[in-house]
Amino acid sequence: MAERLRLDKAVAHNFSLTRLEASKYIKAGYVQVNGMCVDEPAAKILFTDELSFSENTVNAANGFKKRVFMLNKPQGYICADKDRDYPLVVNLLSGEPNLENLHCVGRLDLDVTGLMLLTDDGDFNHRVTSPKFKIPKTYEVETLKPLTLKNIEQFKKGLKHPLEKKRYESALLEIIADNFCRVTVHEGRYHEVKRLFECIDNEVVTLKRTAIGHLFLDETLDYGEYKLLDDESLSLIFQKSEA
Repeated sequence: MAERLRLDKAVAHNFSLTRLEASKYIKAGYVQVNGMCVDEPAAKILFTDELSFSENTVNAANGFKKRVFMLNKPQGYICADKDRDYPLVVNLLSGEPNLENLHCVGRLDLDVTGLMLLTDDGDFNHRVTSPKFKIPKTYEVETLKPLTLKNIEQFKKGLKHPLEKKRYESALLEIIADNFCRVTVHEGRYHEVKRLFECIDNEVVTLKRTAIGHLFLDETLDYGEYKLLDDESLSLIFQKSEA
């Protein structure tokens, strides 16, 4: 992060404006820096300076902090930047500034619910979603047919889907009830959990993601609700399991 930056850029980032809008407000005298009016958009300010606009005062650095949000995804929302047919997951955070910079960390299908992360930090997004990092994702699954102890061993050994060339790696299947289980996977392949159950001639009825690494969904969040995560919470994603 540079020591100084242009005022119009700082105003745009902190108050969810375009650079052109920020420039107009600055020239019109609506912006203060450390309590003093500054009407030059190209003026250089420090990240430690305070900006005041529209009855709000913030530290200039606030608008440049990388953010990660936890969302309890409801059904019927799509993890995309644009779509003609379905509402976007990111629009559930419409009250946040610079919404256009936020992107889903990976994808959950239209009918899948639960833990979704959204961020404006590309490096973080890559670390969570790249197969080479093998970040485990855990799901609660309701199945069409009852589960058996044999299925646990099948998941552990790895399964081969008839429509795919590559075998699935070992996955952890924990049976909770006849038609209800918990599954932990590491690969992040397309429709991975659903395809695993197809491999054993079963079908997913409902699917909810409950954890990424050791970060668990905050069950106090209703569907569509979200919260900003702190560094301590984010570290749980990359925490190694005990051998």
